[in-house]
Amino acid sequence: MSLVTGLGSSLQTFLTDALSGDDEPAASGPRDPKASTPLEVAVVPEEGSSFIVSEQKVTGSEDRAVLTGDRDPASWNRLLRKIGAVSVSKTAYKLTVTNVSSSSVRVVDVVPVITRRTEAINTTMVVPLGGLGSDNIPVELNLDDRYPKFTQDGKPYFSQQSQILKADDGFVMAVESKLLGREYVEYYLKVNYIDSKGTKHSLEVKDPGSVPGVFRVSGALDEEQYSEYWGPDENRQAWRPYSLAERK
Repeated sequence: MSLVTGLGSSLQTFLTDALSGDDEPAASGPRDPKASTPLEVAVVPEEGSSFIVSEQKVTGSEDRAVLTGDRDPASWNRLLRKIGAVSVSKTAYKLTVTNVSSSSVRVVDVVPVITRRTEAINTTMVVPLGGLGSDNIPVELNLDDRYPKFTQDGKPYFSQQSQILKADDGFVMAVESKLLGREYVEYYLKVNYIDSKGTKHSLEVKDPGSVPGVFRVSGALDEEQYSEYWGPDENRQAWRPYSLAERK
């Protein structure tokens, strides 16, 4: 598997090892001539803490105990799913596109399609206890733009030099999507490609369902604007609710 140029040698080595193992191409099964698409797309969220917001309040003793008690990962993920948690200001993920057909495919573009743009979420805020995720992401997506595109060093990531993928070939985009304005945005990705017969196609890529989702981001608000605000306790091992007076 090859990587899109411009990722940097150290990151290329890391991603090749992670995707292939022992620097060898990932093994593939027999090709299905009836497959609906020649491309396989995977979205893997980057690990790391982030500010979390929700359109719901954390109610009920069991749910509140998840925040105020011991940090149990299973209970934490269950709570995030229950309240529909959303990351604040940015998300990070790796997007892998692989040609699983026996013929070459030309990937023309990967386009973010905005499905919702509303005011930023202001109901519940949960402040991270640990360190934040890394900022070392080579591809950026500025969701403040009404028609966002993937960029690198301020320039469009995809150009007329589209990616031609031979059988079993692919590329990885390490993405950081940012939202600095006071809005909430949901989107999905559309992979535009041309098959071996010269026919144009589009493949829709939805949020992978991680907690929180990577294709949903809310802008940050002032602390006092949230109806419910959970910050670290004195030991930074759990959360406690902060009153409005404490936030001002």
